[in-house]
Amino acid sequence: MIRPVEAVFFDLYGTLVDLAGLEAACEAAAPGRGAELAVRWRARQLEATWLRTCMGRWADFEQVTAEALDVTAEELALDADGLTARLAGAWHRLQPRAGVPVLLERLAAARLPTGVLSNGSSAMLRATLDGAALTDPFAHLLSADAARAFKPARAVYRLAADATDLPPGRIGFVTANGWDAAGAAAFGFLVAWLQQPGGSLPAVGHVDRRPTGVTVEEVASLFGA
Repeated sequence: MIRPVEAVFFDLYGTLVDLAGLEAACEAAAPGRGAELAVRWRARQLEATWLRTCMGRWADFEQVTAEALDVTAEELALDADGLTARLAGAWHRLQPRAGVPVLLERLAAARLPTGVLSNGSSAMLRATLDGAALTDPFAHLLSADAARAFKPARAVYRLAADATDLPPGRIGFVTANGWDAAGAAAFGFLVAWLQQPGGSLPAVGHVDRRPTGVTVEEVASLFGA
């Protein structure tokens, strides 16, 4: 069988690791406000990455994440300094998403090279993967740091093509984020989208290969493993 791809890259936050751990950390830091804090923090974090990329005002993901927490604390009338102290390292302690270790084993058994392509800074990426015991399987750990832009900028997806010396159409990409799935598909990757309940893709016009909505258990088959 001819495989549809020759390498598979994964998004990190929400895809390889489960953001439910972030909500738990936020609840411990701000009892009764954890869910609201986690959702708002993540939204402000992503908003800042898109704005900084569009405006050409680069800061790495660690700085963006810290600044997003400060903004969120102000919006929710919470103590920013206290939250910063209590949530230090929260993004490094996230656990693997259910089914991910088995999926990585299956791809390794099929001899499909894998990598991580993340907005996370190089330091955050390694700390998060180490904390989740997921570092070993990957041939490539690629951070948006190298592009000085954030996904869904094409320059970030190009890092995977350059690292593997493969055309985009021969690279698989896995993400749980609809905006990331849309960006990766527009770049030309074959995209496995771990669709959330009620989730939808942004309306960004025609792409040659639309992202395929799958469960974690279906990813390997999509890529011929």
